[in-house]
Amino acid sequence: AAEKGDGAGSTIAEETTAYKEETSAQNRGGNPRRPPDSTLSYGGREVRGSLGSYCWSYGGAQGCFDVGGIPLPHNPQTLTVSSGSEMVFRYEGQRPPKKVEAGALPLGKKGDWVLDKRGRIIHHSLKAHGSGVERTIPAELPPGEYVLDVFITVRQGDATYYFRVMVK
Repeated sequence: AAEKGDGAGSTIAEETTAYKEETSAQNRGGNPRRPPDSTLSYGGREVRGSLGSYCWSYGGAQGCFDVGGIPLPHNPQTLTVSSGSEMVFRYEGQRPPKKVEAGALPLGKKGDWVLDKRGRIIHHSLKAHGSGVERTIPAELPPGEYVLDVFITVRQGDATYYFRVMVK
């Protein structure tokens, strides 16, 4: 899977357009050659994740699909949550993931990535609690807009899902 922070030098719009084109051809429903869908929910609202880079095996063969940069889910897919509340990540595979890691990348007022003093994209680590196909992820973040990334490891391989989140 691609390393976090890839895509330096390209704009959010370029990354989003390229990602949209790459994923538009992918089958959402039950294609065993790629990771299943995932969702994030809070307060009765649910959004579908954007699948990022992954390595997946099926029928004895393994393949990897790398997304350049960090895909930015579109505004209609933004989930608004309260700071300190718990979001629920749901992996739609048949078996629970072996490992779930989560993090958040803040977005600036212009929809650009927020960089640290060294020019790297800021990434806040978050905890994922639970052991089934549903995991709770506390929104332990200051108010603002973020891209939440959730990295899962299962028997077939690993995948990263992205969600756009507004913390109030």
